Amino acid sequence: MSRSVQRAAENEAAFRRANESLEAKAEELGFGEERTPYLCECEEETCTAVIRLTREEYEQVRAHSKRFVMTPGHQGERDRVVRDEAGFTVIEKSGEEGERVAALDARQEA
Repeated sequence: MSRSVQRAAENEAAFRRANESLEAKAEELGFGEERTPYLCECEEETCTAVIRLTREEYEQVRAHSKRFVMTPGHQGERDRVVRDEAGFTVIEKSGEEGERVAALDARQEA
């Protein structure tokens, strides 16, 4: 696996872990199905874009270990767009990067 593919996968997984914490906090605070902030899960480590999603929308993405939610236009050339909405895009990783992000998914380890 090339260093850039590995680094991209690790960056996306880090944003995903942060979003897991945000989701847990939203649940703890009783936000219900309101749109709450999530971080863009793109591979750019300096990205600070925020996306507003319902917990259901986020859970639809998280049901697949190779899928990520991001700001429209932040997807890479090799990413397959699964869903494209006005406020967010859902992509799916494939190949080496897809295998790496799936291996880094804490939900799959449980």
